[in-house]
Amino acid sequence: MRDSLEYFSKLKDDLSKSLEGFLKEDKYFHEKLLKLKEAIYKTKRAYVETESFLFCKGCAEKGIICCGEGLEWKLSAEEFFLNLALFSLEGKTLSFGNPLKDHCLFLGDKGCVLILTPLFCRNFFCKELQNFLGREKLIYLQSVLEDEAVLTFELCEYLKKKELFQGG
Repeated sequence: MRDSLEYFSKLKDDLSKSLEGFLKEDKYFHEKLLKLKEAIYKTKRAYVETESFLFCKGCAEKGIICCGEGLEWKLSAEEFFLNLALFSLEGKTLSFGNPLKDHCLFLGDKGCVLILTPLFCRNFFCKELQNFLGREKLIYLQSVLEDEAVLTFELCEYLKKKELFQGG
């Protein structure tokens, strides 16, 4: 975890320098980011509605946690930048807080500290959760996730073309 903490801390420092300019000067980015924020909260509402978050919380209280060490590497530099931008929109700063030993760097004591969870994680449904949800709710969650996934992809592709990701 030490390597990932160093990597993401340095990336945060490097990307934070470009963040303000993107938010103020790049209308396309800013408009798409607002749509992404809306889509993320729509997805989170669906997870609350279906009691998925409560189910996962129950497992965590029993010591069963799916967010294993190394999963932070599923987050691309572009997705990390999107998180920094989303935190900035809310007037907050992304903090790694107190990562739990032997778990993902972004897993805090109240769940994932990211606003934009990597799609790999958001789309992970263990067998127990699948059984709890049933087919209809699982399909519902995956369909609600579509807007978030498409907007994330579009913004990541857009960011890949920018100089701040050159060589990275």
